[in-house]
Amino acid sequence: MRTFSAILIFITLSVTLNAQEMLGVISSNYAGIYGIKVNPALTPTSKLYMDFNLLSAQTFMDNNYAFVSSEDMFNLVFKREAPRYYTFENEARNFTINRDNESKFGFYNVNLAGPGGMLVYGKHGFGLNTSFRMISTFNNMPNDIANFLYEAIDFDYQHGINYVHDEDIKIGSISWFEMSLNYAYTLRRYKWDYLTAGINVKPLFGTTGFYTFIDQVDYIVHNDSTATVNSATFDYGISLPINYSDNAYKPTPLIKGYGIAFDIGLNYMFTRKGHKTYYFSRICEQEYEAYNYKIGISLLDVGFIKFSKRAIQQEYEDVSTYWFRPTDTLPNNSVNDFLDKVEYYFNNNTGNFTQNSDFTVNLPTTASLQVDVWIKSNYFINLTVFYPLALSSRSIFYRPSIIAVTPRYETARMEFSLPISFYNLDFGMPRIGFAVRYGNFFMGMDRVNTVLGISDFTGVDFYAGLRLNLSNNFKLNFVKGFCGMRKMYNIETFDYRNF
Repeated sequence: MRTFSAILIFITLSVTLNAQEMLGVISSNYAGIYGIKVNPALTPTSKLYMDFNLLSAQTFMDNNYAFVSSEDMFNLVFKREAPRYYTFENEARNFTINRDNESKFGFYNVNLAGPGGMLVYGKHGFGLNTSFRMISTFNNMPNDIANFLYEAIDFDYQHGINYVHDEDIKIGSISWFEMSLNYAYTLRRYKWDYLTAGINVKPLFGTTGFYTFIDQVDYIVHNDSTATVNSATFDYGISLPINYSDNAYKPTPLIKGYGIAFDIGLNYMFTRKGHKTYYFSRICEQEYEAYNYKIGISLLDVGFIKFSKRAIQQEYEDVSTYWFRPTDTLPNNSVNDFLDKVEYYFNNNTGNFTQNSDFTVNLPTTASLQVDVWIKSNYFINLTVFYPLALSSRSIFYRPSIIAVTPRYETARMEFSLPISFYNLDFGMPRIGFAVRYGNFFMGMDRVNTVLGISDFTGVDFYAGLRLNLSNNFKLNFVKGFCGMRKMYNIETFDYRNF
């Protein structure tokens, strides 16, 4: 029955669950190059006239399928006692699963940011980011298939039941190099109003791609040796850095696909003081405009990658098959073996079959809202919302929705923030995080309560980074107005005289 189980896994969950937004960093007025990742219009309004990133890393995982209980997580962290769970067949596992009737989702994100920089010059803002990104996700996985994946195909409680699913099941994993070119411009500067717009244009270089899209499936597992797929419509695509004949690592070609994406954003600030016009002879003389509140909206990751190197795509429409363990003698030791087996079971029956040598996947497009309010002195509170948008019915990848409230204290030398967030509109247990910056180094987590065993462990995140803007006294030294005198005029119109 291993073959039928493998087929189910292949067409439903071929990614393994092993910080997504850096909520404690992106809302800061000192965020600089990191802020424009969430809204490209923020460049001109930054407290920094220049910013450089050396290296930063963030990783994030979340799901509603597998978990470690809060008690077992506490014992693991503080007592070094590994969790142990058992299936109905008494097979050991180091995690357990939710057995409710809800469909399952999972998201895994890695973002490694390399050298990059940002520059503000009058009404204009420019930026360059380089990064390596990886996203793995599954969505709408039915509970019965989730149980089979955990319990194995000999799960007696689900034998003999005809399961029919017509809601799209989506699974995938992609990785790519990204170069992000930012430009922002001040659209309006009048009285207390400050409006900017920005765009990030991002050439993409795909390194790994995999997806499975199941339009519908109707199946029965009769027992641990027999199963029937009455009907299924699905397609998959792979472009992997391995030899498909023996699964050996094959690094060439490194780039297997190309694409393009963009972010767009608007940002409005209601400033604390009336506007002043000034001109500057050095970029460090630019004045920072303090605000009472600011509101930003943005659309992120609108784009695609087309994989054409070492790429295979196969489509099956309204196919069926019957599996019987004693007659299953085909090898299953490599990717080619596995693909041959899928084709053998589904292509020799009724239905249509199509094969292609390339495929295209969309990035996980997301809409975002940012509201930041000055309380007093160096204290602020921020509301940030991310909501996934499916621009196509066949969009495979998505980011979870996030609603986060983040109080923070910020100065040029140091910063502290406490993000409190809710994921996927689940307003039960909030996710409590922290972030700290000292000089040019920052680190944080957006989900401390799961690591400490306060709530069930369903995921984790962590982020840290190092920036090249540290002065001798451990302050960010690219702060606007930090050098020289500015010539000011008390007029309401805003005009950079020397630009």
